[in-house]
Amino acid sequence: MEEEELLGIGDYIAILKRRKMQLIVPATIILLLSIGLALGLPSIYRAEATILIEQQEIPSELVRSTVTSYAGERIQVISQRVMTTENLGKIIDSYGLYKDKRDDTSITLLAEELREDIELEMISADVVDPRSGRPTTATIAFKLSFSNKQPRITQKVTNELVSLYLDENLRQRTQSALETSTFLSAEGEKLNQEISELERLLAEFKEKHVNNLPELQQLNIQLMERNERELSTTIQQIRNLEERKIYLQSELAQVNPTTDIYNSSGNRIMGTEDRLRALQTEYLALATRYTDNHPTLIKIKGEIEVLEKELGANPSEKSKTQSDNPAYLALETQLQAAESELTSLIILREDLKVKIKDFEDRLMQSPQVEREYRNLTRDYENALTKYQEVKAKQLEAQLAESLERERKGERFSLIEPPQLPENPDKPNRVAILFLGIIFGIAGGLGNVSIKENMDDAIYDIKDVMGITKSPPLAVIPYIETSDGLRWRITDSKAISMGLIATLVLSITAIHYLYKPIDVIWYMLLRILGIEIGQ
Repeated sequence: MEEEELLGIGDYIAILKRRKMQLIVPATIILLLSIGLALGLPSIYRAEATILIEQQEIPSELVRSTVTSYAGERIQVISQRVMTTENLGKIIDSYGLYKDKRDDTSITLLAEELREDIELEMISADVVDPRSGRPTTATIAFKLSFSNKQPRITQKVTNELVSLYLDENLRQRTQSALETSTFLSAEGEKLNQEISELERLLAEFKEKHVNNLPELQQLNIQLMERNERELSTTIQQIRNLEERKIYLQSELAQVNPTTDIYNSSGNRIMGTEDRLRALQTEYLALATRYTDNHPTLIKIKGEIEVLEKELGANPSEKSKTQSDNPAYLALETQLQAAESELTSLIILREDLKVKIKDFEDRLMQSPQVEREYRNLTRDYENALTKYQEVKAKQLEAQLAESLERERKGERFSLIEPPQLPENPDKPNRVAILFLGIIFGIAGGLGNVSIKENMDDAIYDIKDVMGITKSPPLAVIPYIETSDGLRWRITDSKAISMGLIATLVLSITAIHYLYKPIDVIWYMLLRILGIEIGQ
């Protein structure tokens, strides 16, 4: 198999010379199309604003904010609230956006197109999370931009979006603090009512079980023990008094209640009862000797009746008569005192038994009362603790609300307001021109390659040797005719004019679409180190 002869640089140069028009024409067409595309596409201007997320001025250890979500999360929530169809529809109406589409396009689709023209870019930094102490990435700012064909409208819409974001953030934070404060206030009121109800139940329970409360249990035990000791002492005293009573009764039985009384002459003075007994004895003795009608018996009988009436009318006299012995009276007085004291001790013993029984009942009821009392007390203490916690949180929420109202908390600050765009953001005409040049050259070279591969004509000695397998005998040079010269001159002029036109168009495009030519010239001189005189 014969190997194909490799082409050298001279061969390629000869091909390019031979097919220069087939290279220049496609390249020029593609370049002109790219220039037309770069100049024909509408300019899209972009206005951008940078919003910084500033931390609260007052340390969080002193006043805690009620907004605990991360900044990036809040920005996304705010975006959802701002980018509603209603808000975007108002912006479209206010600034007359998409006038050419409003007649046949719904507001929902226009709002969706506006969302696509709005860009939100987060700016993050490596920080240490104050909650966990771990390094993390936090959002410290974000950029908000809008793109449109009209630079003035672009700036105004971007300003409107920035205002919506700032207002929504302030409204959301204030509303969150207010809702938290309101909720805690309502919870505090509920707990206050619950505490009042528990205090009422606790007061009623204490009033109902005033003697059975757990704090009085030890006192009840001590009082019961003291009463038991007192009861034991009382029983012993009663036993002693009963023995003394028996003793006094025995002594009293051995003493004669009466004693003999004598007058100054030595005669015994009898009392009424003694005289009555003496008369009755004398009456019985005389009745054996005399009849009932005897004057002596009648007289004695009359005296007896008088004395009986006297004794019947004055029993104390009889008692006095019966108890006129001082020893007897002393014993009788002691006996009466013992009986009186014994009666008092018996009453005291019964009272002590009743008290002890009452204390026993209290102690028996104490476990049940204590259980109910502990339940009420526990509920009351829990409600009171919860109420105190809620009130403390309510105070913090009120401070946080004041913090948000006075704009001392975390806030969005506009550090870079949207400027009026002077240069379009899209399309990138320089890139289009550069790609046009690249594609033009590639298209021309591709066209040359295709034409060369499809051409079977013979142009030089190598082609002849490749066919005949031997060198030619002589080489006749190319003889240019007048017509050929005229066509060559015409082609050269056309190529020159095309190159000049392309160069002029390129320079014009660079001047208006990228940078002015004088600026580029000064930049080039500065790069080359050439100082320009003042």
